[in-house]
Amino acid sequence: MMKRHGVALAVLAVAGCTRGGSQPALGRPKLDGLVAEQALGKDVTAEVRSWNSAAFAAPATSFRAGSAHPRQLDTSALTKVGSGFSIKLPSGAPVLSPAVYGGLVITPGGFHSRELYAFEAATGKLAWAIDLDDDGPSAPACEDGVCVINTESCTLFAVEARTGKLLWSWWLGDPLMSSPTISGGKVFTAYPAGAGGGGGGVQNLNNAGGMNGSWGNVAPSVPVPPLPAAGAGAKSEVAGVARPRPPGQSHAMAAFDLHTGKLLWQRWIDADVMSAPVAAGGELYATSFAGTVYRFDPASGDIKSARRARATSAPVVVDGQVYFSQRAEGSAEESLVAQDARSAKAYWSAERRAAPYLAREVQARSGLASKGAQLDSANGFSGGAPASANAEVAALLVGQANVSTLQSFQGSRMLSFRGANITTMGDEVVATDGRTGQRRWAYKLSGDAAKSGGHLGPPPLAAGDKILVATLEGEIQVVNPKTGKVERRFAVGSPIRSQPVVSHGWIYVGTEDGKLVAIDTGDKSLTGWPMWGMNAARAGAI
Repeated sequence: MMKRHGVALAVLAVAGCTRGGSQPALGRPKLDGLVAEQALGKDVTAEVRSWNSAAFAAPATSFRAGSAHPRQLDTSALTKVGSGFSIKLPSGAPVLSPAVYGGLVITPGGFHSRELYAFEAATGKLAWAIDLDDDGPSAPACEDGVCVINTESCTLFAVEARTGKLLWSWWLGDPLMSSPTISGGKVFTAYPAGAGGGGGGVQNLNNAGGMNGSWGNVAPSVPVPPLPAAGAGAKSEVAGVARPRPPGQSHAMAAFDLHTGKLLWQRWIDADVMSAPVAAGGELYATSFAGTVYRFDPASGDIKSARRARATSAPVVVDGQVYFSQRAEGSAEESLVAQDARSAKAYWSAERRAAPYLAREVQARSGLASKGAQLDSANGFSGGAPASANAEVAALLVGQANVSTLQSFQGSRMLSFRGANITTMGDEVVATDGRTGQRRWAYKLSGDAAKSGGHLGPPPLAAGDKILVATLEGEIQVVNPKTGKVERRFAVGSPIRSQPVVSHGWIYVGTEDGKLVAIDTGDKSLTGWPMWGMNAARAGAI
């Protein structure tokens, strides 16, 4: 599908903090039977395995190639602000989390854009820029010299981090509402498999002439029949055998070779993935917008487990324990949950609260929904999210139904930080004990959550011995992880909904009004979180 397409920094004094120990193993506090059952969720492993058996049609294995070309950026876009800088990107649309890699800050150009940029991390000078053939770039992941992004419409791109040279790209399906993940030389991403993946034969793109040359193709692989149109009971024929498509399965989780783009495996799942897949402990985890928590073998794609747990955030995995936020059954309430990764035994459920930030009826009246509809319309979705997005299940679970708001949704994802789990639950930043779930500290964020919509801040991140919290009101707070006291404040001057990144004393953040803002904190101990989720594996744990 082809579609049309002044920052002030304020800083206060800072005090030191002692480095803590490693995350302890969870204890086994007793839970009320009903609470334990709800925290556990329904085991659907056998069902998911059956969807991916020979009894059903498999997702398509051929994809048509995308393309990219060099572009420029007017030098007037860069403004020096103190010892940092601000770059006004042309689209003026929300910019998701950038990535710091190899001395560059690599940033998407905004939801309306078809652009990917790299700037020198310390100066803001343009290093390279490319035009993509699809719009809505996601948060990048970078590793082993390669950066990957998805575009909302509808392509996975892999580029050389140093030059922006296109290595390979696949049109997967419309829309892509999550960011890709890299681990073990593989790229993991979800896509709407009902679109058939383009069905044009796999092509591996190589840059024949560098940034000043042409983009060339090598021979495609043997194509296979594309998927049928979406819908339960649809049939496909492979090798003369008609097989039904698994009912209710709208998306696929796929693995590609990082350097070549070769498809390694893919498995049916019930909806798009929240934020990004998570690679941890030698396994791959993902939460779908249907609330299912999946665990895969990243090498083979074997389905280790699947639980329909009403999960409302990407998981965080530490020493075999899985942490995620969870919507209550039958009501717009949310709690934090800890489970054993393999047995899924529920260790604790904590911080249950009313969650209007997940309530569809509240979110539909919010500023976020209004802006989301405008952003979608400008990207070709004037009638709302297409059926392939399976947005209805997301709306029922997390209250969001636009392509743009689902792509940017980060929920109450926990940061696991040396024995504590820290998250933003709507309008409150909360720290709980990783072993017991008991509250350590909490504080409110300012703003009108119901009017604004969504959360009043993205998930917290760790930088050295501190916690950083960004806010919708346009502030980045440096927080003492032991006390919850805000020790420094940086005024960005624009709303923030996407997690900042931090490297060697610099904070980089994408804003809702289309800027990349870079803040030199002067404190090089603030480091260690160079991309969304901490690293290319999206681990979220220190």
